[in-house]
Amino acid sequence: MPLVTIKLCMKKTATVLLITIFLILSVAICLADENKDHVCFRVLDSNKDGNVTFQEFEKYYGNDQKKFNKADMDEDGKLTHDEYHDLLGHGSSQNQ
Repeated sequence: MPLVTIKLCMKKTATVLLITIFLILSVAICLADENKDHVCFRVLDSNKDGNVTFQEFEKYYGNDQKKFNKADMDEDGKLTHDEYHDLLGHGSSQNQ
């Protein structure tokens, strides 16, 4: 096998390995707190638009419109990352 081919294979392997490590770390960061009593914002935001609609919210919290409205400070019908975490905190029950 020529040296150039070996180097190319090593680059591809390294790239795949780095991507895999990145994805694993991303999930680990989201799930890092074992005491978390709510769903990670990134999991709730199923269409990845940076907001959580009530339809996305209710998939995990049921039909709790009161909790959703309490978090929706600007009353635009969707939760931003900050609104969500202002209500639920970052993995603790301190803000519930």
